[in-house]
Amino acid sequence: MGKPTQIEETKITILDVRIAVSVLLCFLISMVLSHAGFLFTVGEKHIEIVQRMTVCISCLLCCQDNLMISRKAGINRIIITFIGGLVGIGVILLDNVIGNDWIMAVMVFIGIIVTLLLCKAARVPYINARIGGVTFILVTCTLQGSERIYYGCFRFISTLVGVLVVMLVTWIFSLFSKKKADA
Repeated sequence: MGKPTQIEETKITILDVRIAVSVLLCFLISMVLSHAGFLFTVGEKHIEIVQRMTVCISCLLCCQDNLMISRKAGINRIIITFIGGLVGIGVILLDNVIGNDWIMAVMVFIGIIVTLLLCKAARVPYINARIGGVTFILVTCTLQGSERIYYGCFRFISTLVGVLVVMLVTWIFSLFSKKKADA
């Protein structure tokens, strides 16, 4: 018989609270900016510049145990979002010229390969390279036509905002925990 597995106690941790605070702040930032009209309009379509979903997901993926690890996760997230978005924009530009769904399917295949390869070349962990692939898919498949290019650019901006909020929240929490430890 093997060793009994240790079951983690179910409780809310300070990391859970930091993640939730970061998500809340990002949600509010996006909401306030959207309500203030900080949107990009293409035809009749309004695209969030700070995308609520993207900015909140960045918090979930980047908020880690401490500032140094969160910073590294944030840098990786920025790299993979940039790579996936850039490859996606390249595919979109070709698709806007070619306009054939069968060729687009082949370009998506090639785009995923290129995204994974470039993420590996950037030396991010392989799971992050896969998330770069998710960015590529979202950029190429979420909207239609040139709207996808704007979506890709604003996805990158949203990721930056999320990473910055995580850094700020993690730093503030670390200040309070340091003061508490010193007391």
